Order: sequence, then C-alpha cells, then structure tokens
Amino acid sequence: MDLQVTGLNGLEERVESALNRLGELQAGTRVQSDAFFSQPFMSDHTEFDSFAAFCEQSPWSLDDVSDVQGVSRDRLNEYIAATTDFETWEGMKTRAAEEELIDQIVP
Repeated sequence: MDLQVTGLNGLEERVESALNRLGELQAGTRVQSDAFFSQPFMSDHTEFDSFAAFCEQSPWSLDDVSDVQGVSRDRLNEYIAATTDFETWEGMKTRAAEEELIDQIVP
C-alpha cells in the first residue's frame, strides 16, 4: 500500500528551522536566558518562575547565563540538584534546548 501525504510544507519549514537552531546551539551561539529558559520551562522543571529568579536566589551574584559559566561546576550542580528536576547544569541546558526545538516543530 502506498501512502502519499500532502500539505506538509509548514512542517518541513519548521523542521528546517529547528535543524538550523540545533546547529547554532551546538556551535555555542549566545542565547537570551529568559528566552532559552522560558517561563514555562522554569515553572515546569524548577522551584522558580523565571531564570532571573533562579539567578537572584542563587548563592552567587548571577545576572545571566554567562555569569553561570564562572561558578564552580560542582557547586552549581549542587544548586541545580537541590532546586530543579535536574542533577547538572548540562542536563538542564540540554532539556531546555530539546524543549525549544520541539516547540519549533510542534506549534
């Protein structure tokens, strides 16, 4: 049985856009923290309703994602494990990227 599906142009464009974004993320493109760690993401996976609140309540002086890079990985991972659904900073970033890409594909 052959099955032909038409009307997938919009999906094809969304997948192409998501693949471009995946390449950007893998290349280390700068991100806006509140866009990358969106309010729904933060509410669903952390004790905070925004990335700004995550930074403000941390034991360090953090203003943005770039400031997080300067924190000891072990101490940061302890904070992540205590206040989020994740065990590590890498796990949190990866999940945020996955959700962003899925949101681009599935409107």
